[in-house]
Amino acid sequence: MIKSILTIATIAGLALSLNVASASAKPYAKYQKHQRFVAVSLPQIRKQLRRKGYNRIVYTDRRLPVYQAKACKNGKRFNIRMNRRGGIISRNRIGRCFG
Repeated sequence: MIKSILTIATIAGLALSLNVASASAKPYAKYQKHQRFVAVSLPQIRKQLRRKGYNRIVYTDRRLPVYQAKACKNGKRFNIRMNRRGGIISRNRIGRCFG
């Protein structure tokens, strides 16, 4: 009798742990499903940079996975690296903008 109760409890515990594991994986799978890595076009990235205050934008590397550009902001010239969605990965000051 005790063996059968322990067996049932073990099976129930195992089933519960499997159900919890699958339930916790579902939101992550849902996130992965909607997380698409679609590249944004260069004109759209230019618009994003202009909205952030950059001007004189010149692309130096147009190949993915990382776009590179030189741009001015507040009289300072920057070398900017951007991901495929236009988010700035790194920004290094390289000098001044004249004019």
